[in-house]
Amino acid sequence: MKLLSISLDKKILDKDSKNFQRQKEYAGLVDEYHVVVFGSKKGIQEDNLFAYGSGGKNRIVRFLKAYKIAKKILKNKDLKDWLVTTQDPFFSGFLGYLLKRKFSIKLHVQLHGDFFSSKYFRKESLYTRFLYFLGKFIIKKADSFRVVSQRIKESLIKLGVDEDKITAVPIYAQKAQRTIEEPQKDTKRFVFLTIGRLVLVKNIGLQIKALAEVIKKYLDVELWVAGEGKEKKKLELLTKKLGLEKRVKFWGWQDNPERFYNQANVFLLTSNYEGWGLVVIEAAHYGLPIIMTDVGCAGEVIRNPSISSGQGSGIVIPVGDKKALEKTMIKLIEDKELRERLGDNAKKAILKLPNKEETLNLYKESWERTIS
Repeated sequence: MKLLSISLDKKILDKDSKNFQRQKEYAGLVDEYHVVVFGSKKGIQEDNLFAYGSGGKNRIVRFLKAYKIAKKILKNKDLKDWLVTTQDPFFSGFLGYLLKRKFSIKLHVQLHGDFFSSKYFRKESLYTRFLYFLGKFIIKKADSFRVVSQRIKESLIKLGVDEDKITAVPIYAQKAQRTIEEPQKDTKRFVFLTIGRLVLVKNIGLQIKALAEVIKKYLDVELWVAGEGKEKKKLELLTKKLGLEKRVKFWGWQDNPERFYNQANVFLLTSNYEGWGLVVIEAAHYGLPIIMTDVGCAGEVIRNPSISSGQGSGIVIPVGDKKALEKTMIKLIEDKELRERLGDNAKKAILKLPNKEETLNLYKESWERTIS
């Protein structure tokens, strides 16, 4: 089996990056693995892995150059054992569709985000609305799919995709390794933690607004925000407007967020939509109780406590519901036993997820089934 992957991940072109190492693992599953990246004009070859950077100063030029490279790879090949896989159903998916038409090759599309069941994605901007309709077109043309959650699988089935064409494989998260001595939590303050890109979809402003109400009852509470993004200035202005400069701390991007997980009391994820929510899985590795909106792995890994058993691996609230977030934050501040139970259950829940070897085997099965 030979694979041609179309990717947007520029870090693949850095031989020292985890992203490149991950591509090497994929290459170990096939006879040849070629990955074309919409990025700087650079090439890497190691064993049976071939990585190509498109070059180009804008999206259109990068697309055209990537298409030219992909055509050169496939030209004059016996393509019966070849497959094209794309990182998303948008521009990389469209490039894959053009290759499918030209070379009569099977098209395998990956979905890492919940773009079609959530109303929020298509309402973000005119651009995302365009992507929404482009994606629906590509989905009709693809031969198979790999998705990161059951939620996305169900959204594709609702769009008319045959269930047998969809493989759901959660994003594998390396088990947390304690590289530093775990410090004692500061008992004088209660820390809510969020980690991720500071972009509109993450809706971190909801957390800041909720905190403004929480501190009316509990003064020694802080929100720690680890990440960077184009919404940072707006979030800092909102923090200032609400008089929360001493309560909301922006830490910037963290390559090693271990100390933040260790110092936090509760982890928050308030996205409008998610494919999976890798940071939630990481927080669960550290035994943190989790409050998250009904997105991504909610309902699949993080489940609300049931009325009958009281068991649960976190608390799931409706998307955008500030009142529910305030109420839940206060509840976890007040109930130490509930925090400990939710944290322990979250840690147990992620043990049921596929390990690295199982994840890679599921990838391979998805590719093989598409070709056959």
